[in-house]
Amino acid sequence: MGTSKRKLRRLRLEAAGYTLKPPEPRKPRPPNPQSPAFLSSYEWRKVRMQALKKYGARCMCCGATPAAGAIMNVDHIKPRKLFPDLALDINNLQILCHDCNHGKGNWDQTDWRNPL
Repeated sequence: MGTSKRKLRRLRLEAAGYTLKPPEPRKPRPPNPQSPAFLSSYEWRKVRMQALKKYGARCMCCGATPAAGAIMNVDHIKPRKLFPDLALDINNLQILCHDCNHGKGNWDQTDWRNPL
C-alpha cells in the first residue's frame, strides 16, 4: 500500500535481472566554520588541543597565563567568517587570553605568534 517510488524501481530492476549493490555510506561532512556548532565539533576541539600543545597556554599578545587567572582562547588569525577554508588549519591559530582575543575581534588579523 505505502510502497515508495524508490522501492518500486528497485523491485523492477531486480525483476529484470539487475543486481543492485547497497548505497555507499555517506562520509561525515566537516562542520560549517561559520556556524555556532563549529566550536563544539570534534574537528575543532582536536585542532584546538593541538594548538594548545604546540604553543602552550600563554597569551601570545600580553603573556598572561591561566596561573595568573587568565582564561585562554585559541584564536583564528584570519577569521573563520572570511576564510572558512582556514578554520581547521593549525597555522592559522594563535593562543590569546580572553581580553586580548575580545579586543582583537574579527576585524584585526594581527599574528601575535613568535617566529619559531
